Amino acid sequence: MAEVPVKTGRRALLSVTDKGGLTDLAAALQRHRYQLIASGGTARHLREAGFAVTGVGELTGYPEIFGGRVKTLHPAVHGGILGPTPAAFAETAELGIAPIDLVAVNLYRFEDALARGAGEAETVEQIDVGGPAMLRAAAKNCQRVTVVPDPSRYPELIAELDNNDGGTSLPFRRRMAALAFRRCGQYDAAIADWLEGLTGERAGLALRYGENPHQAAVLRVPGDDLAAVGLVQHGGKELSYNNLVDLVAAVKLVADFAEPCCGVIKHTNPCGFGLGAGASGLERALTCDPVSAFGGVFAFNAGIDDATAGILAGRFLEIIAAPSYGEGALDRLTKKKNVRVLTVDLARFARATAGRSRAWGSLHLWQEEDAGFPELADWDVVAGDDPDPATRTALEMAWKVCKHGKSNAIVIAAGGATLGCGFGQMSRVDSVDLAVMKAANQGLDLRGAVAASDGFFPFPDGVQKLAAAGVRAVVAPGGSIRDDEVAAAAKEAGITLILTGRRHFNH
Repeated sequence: MAEVPVKTGRRALLSVTDKGGLTDLAAALQRHRYQLIASGGTARHLREAGFAVTGVGELTGYPEIFGGRVKTLHPAVHGGILGPTPAAFAETAELGIAPIDLVAVNLYRFEDALARGAGEAETVEQIDVGGPAMLRAAAKNCQRVTVVPDPSRYPELIAELDNNDGGTSLPFRRRMAALAFRRCGQYDAAIADWLEGLTGERAGLALRYGENPHQAAVLRVPGDDLAAVGLVQHGGKELSYNNLVDLVAAVKLVADFAEPCCGVIKHTNPCGFGLGAGASGLERALTCDPVSAFGGVFAFNAGIDDATAGILAGRFLEIIAAPSYGEGALDRLTKKKNVRVLTVDLARFARATAGRSRAWGSLHLWQEEDAGFPELADWDVVAGDDPDPATRTALEMAWKVCKHGKSNAIVIAAGGATLGCGFGQMSRVDSVDLAVMKAANQGLDLRGAVAASDGFFPFPDGVQKLAAAGVRAVVAPGGSIRDDEVAAAAKEAGITLILTGRRHFNH
């Protein structure tokens, strides 16, 4: 649909708990010839400030009932918001339903009631019904209606009105609609959490416990069914909270590779990775740290055959995940009663788990998925020779695996396998030391190996230690004020240093 600013609106509906900025907004709306419609306390506040206001009761022909619990839930309100086009209102004119072009609503202070420890009866009264209904209706109809769910957005709205002859642009309306739906979701989640707290039961699939035995935990997926995210469990104990966290990490690791591969995860970090189908990928993945792989999560991006199943069956592990299993392989693996065996639809899993979020009570963080590696097509060799095809393949593998370890991350690799990994250290040079030590513990020769770092080297010492261990090529994002010093150190050590200009932190 073509982007056309809404023409000068006729009516604005105001129903707010937070009166901050309200008179400034009303003045702007009045300046742009909006009729102001307001409910309850909002109408009183505006009238006391000298504005002409039509009360919601005048619009609907009904007074507020049940102490204000019901006032805006009426066709004259919701019909005015949800009517799709100005022309569509011709059929409702005789019912007294006319367009409402702008909705400014914020909700009852439910979260504030929780924060101050209000009693149950008072907290229930802070559950808004009409407010979310109006926000959702206006947000749904953002092609025509402007919704503003927060007083902090009033200055933006006023600027939009001034710049669009009293109307608003479609991008602005869409952005505000998204905020409205987001606010309603947060509000509903807070209410649901509170009610579940009263009952002692949380929605979703109850897990045995959380990260630790004293923590309760649930798994929430559509329909309470893992199949909704592309997972089917065939055998073994129920999945625990930690199992699920590691499972997600493992599947995301192997999904980053087009080539058949195996990844082994322990505490969300790759402790081994190998390129190759079936047993060859598995054996490579066990090269650098078979001790840490004990009790780990094994993920594959290609099917598991009988030979691979035989190797897995002889190890202690927690989870096996693969897109398919050969004849006899699934039967053999499911006989291990404590091992969780899962089939994973990689494409469906990727869609269902796109985006990263974390929550601490009411504080929620969200970010886009760290997807793709466009930097590998245009990296910059700042020291040493251009890598040959085999070296390039090894560097790309190390770079992708490095993305999945906790920062600071260092991965050393060769021959289609990781040889040493250092993750989660406070200092990048400590991660280098850890990766070199892990390789030494397995008696692995690092001469001719390559290494990847998920962040820049702040000093030359990390590159110098890798070179001393035998590494001949290193890939890192760059971006340090000492990049030139690091490049000079690499050149002096006789190794290749490649900077990508893009990093993959995983905190």
